[in-house]
Amino acid sequence: MSFGWTLFGTIAQLLLAYFLFMLVVFSAAGVANGSQLGKLQLGILNLSIYLLPSLCGLSAAIVVYLYRHGGSAASYGWYAMPLAATVLYLGYAIILGHRT
Repeated sequence: MSFGWTLFGTIAQLLLAYFLFMLVVFSAAGVANGSQLGKLQLGILNLSIYLLPSLCGLSAAIVVYLYRHGGSAASYGWYAMPLAATVLYLGYAIILGHRT
């Protein structure tokens, strides 16, 4: 692992956190305005507002920790964790959006 790629990836994760926050705010607001949702569905949407950006910070912290403790280049795979969660969220939001 190199310091440059670790720094670049960490900065990119922090910028991604801002993007994901805005993505969830606007998509959840659109879904919530479009139909009647139950408490659980609204709770998942509200939790996603904070969870997805937090996963960006967590993945960046994990990679920095692994860098400082001699991790291999495979440690960069942790940067994909928020992307996988985003795919799950978008799938959930699309399903809710198509619901009548």
